[in-house]
Amino acid sequence: MAVRHAFILAGSLWETARFFIVLSLLAQIFSATGNSGPGIISWLLLGGSGNLLVAVGGILLSLFPDKYGELIGLLRLGKVLSVFSFLLLVGTGSLGLSLQIEVLRVGPFRLTQGAALLGICFLDLLFLAALVAWRREKRPSFPGKA
Repeated sequence: MAVRHAFILAGSLWETARFFIVLSLLAQIFSATGNSGPGIISWLLLGGSGNLLVAVGGILLSLFPDKYGELIGLLRLGKVLSVFSFLLLVGTGSLGLSLQIEVLRVGPFRLTQGAALLGICFLDLLFLAALVAWRREKRPSFPGKA
């Protein structure tokens, strides 16, 4: 049971990190295409800040499962929407804009945004699997208690 809670907590912490990683990747795309400006980060925050609810909800669920167990449906929905938006990015061909933009270079190693986004999607699918596998813990019922 503690492993399950730890996995949800890790997924929620990933979700928080994911928010900032995706935000920086989008800022790089805008910068590479010449569409950046000082106010672009505010617009990106406006579009992506709702995803932080999945992170906070997952943290609450992992720390207080009895109290916040009812959130599981909304957390699953939020994660499905994240995965769907990635699939939409692939399906429309918009992912091609960022495939070769370099994110990180360490010696001969070069990480492109395409590879980073695939890694992000893989971790999203792992967190979604943990949310789908979550089952609410049942408390023993006592006779005479309503």
